[in-house]
Amino acid sequence: MNTLLSILWSLLLTGVASAGSVMLNVKPASENKTADKKQAEVTRAYWLNVRVTNLSGVKLEGVTLKWTLYAANLRRGSDSIVVEKSGDMKIAVDASGRYTDLVTPKVAFVYTPMHSERKGRSSRIVEESGHRYHGWHVQVLNGDTIIGEAISNEGLRKHLD
Repeated sequence: MNTLLSILWSLLLTGVASAGSVMLNVKPASENKTADKKQAEVTRAYWLNVRVTNLSGVKLEGVTLKWTLYAANLRRGSDSIVVEKSGDMKIAVDASGRYTDLVTPKVAFVYTPMHSERKGRSSRIVEESGHRYHGWHVQVLNGDTIIGEAISNEGLRKHLD
C-alpha cells in the first residue's frame, strides 16, 4: 500500500513539475535569393518552422514565442557572431499533447565569399564580407518564465541577451 501511495505521489509531483512546459521542434529552412549566378554576392533567406507542443494539462494562452537568427560577421578581423534578426509572437496551445505550428518571417543574409577577380592578366583576392547564416535560438515564455527552449548550437549561448 505504501508503495502504491509513493508511486501516486511521485506521479502527482511529476505532473506539477511539468505543468506549463512545452516541447519545441525547430527546423530551419532556406532558399537562394541570388538573382545572378555569376554575381559574387550571395543572398540566402532563412526562416524557422517551429512546432510548439503543450505537455501540460492546461491550455496555454498568451504565451510568447521569441526567436532569433544569428549571423557570422565576415568582415576581416571581426570574427564575431551577431543577431541578424529577432522577433516574438503571441501564441496559444491546447492542453495535453496538442501542438501549434508556426513559421517565422524570412530573413535575408547577404554575404560575399572570398574570391578572386581577374583584371587583364592580373588577378586580385577579394576578401569575404557581409553576414552569413550561423544559427538560431527559440524560447517560449509565460510572462518572464521560460517554459521551453531550443538552440541550434550550444556555442551560441554566450551570445544570448
